[in-house]
Amino acid sequence: MAKLVEGCQSVLDIGWAQSPNPFLLNENVVGFDLNQRSLPRNYHESVAGDAHDMTHIFSGRRFDAILAGEILEHVEQPHAFLRSCRSLLSEKGRIVLSTPNPNSPIERLLTITLNRNYFYTTEHLCLYPQRWLIRMMENSGFCDVELHSGGFPVPFLGLIPFPRPWCHQTIAIAVKDSRDET
Repeated sequence: MAKLVEGCQSVLDIGWAQSPNPFLLNENVVGFDLNQRSLPRNYHESVAGDAHDMTHIFSGRRFDAILAGEILEHVEQPHAFLRSCRSLLSEKGRIVLSTPNPNSPIERLLTITLNRNYFYTTEHLCLYPQRWLIRMMENSGFCDVELHSGGFPVPFLGLIPFPRPWCHQTIAIAVKDSRDET
């Protein structure tokens, strides 16, 4: 995900506290999360708050890019969340997010068996098939949506490359659509 925001001066990393991204080498990286935590070397500011209030918390500030890794499936109002992200982006700013893919072989197998023990957290409110993820982002004021594979987890190897339709995590990148500024 860090590669997808290379060249952006200011980056807002939403939900960073559990897993800071050591590969973000941007000029100004702001971590935003429910919890405050000490800053890793490559982060410049930590802001604590709820995503529902981020437009008020960052009132008047704009970012060249927003990262939202594994956040969308946790929010009750995903369209409102995406619109809030859009409002915090500079003109032609971009959002990069990742979210579980409900079409991954793991999820398919666990759905067939209705297994509630693995990859089934009460904190996930919804999973988004890839074509509907594109529509949701476009309906929330983004354009040029591209989807990438987030790989597939293999024990002892970690994430390995895997075709996008069946990857375990979908990575989406989109640009703020400035045609309909409200």
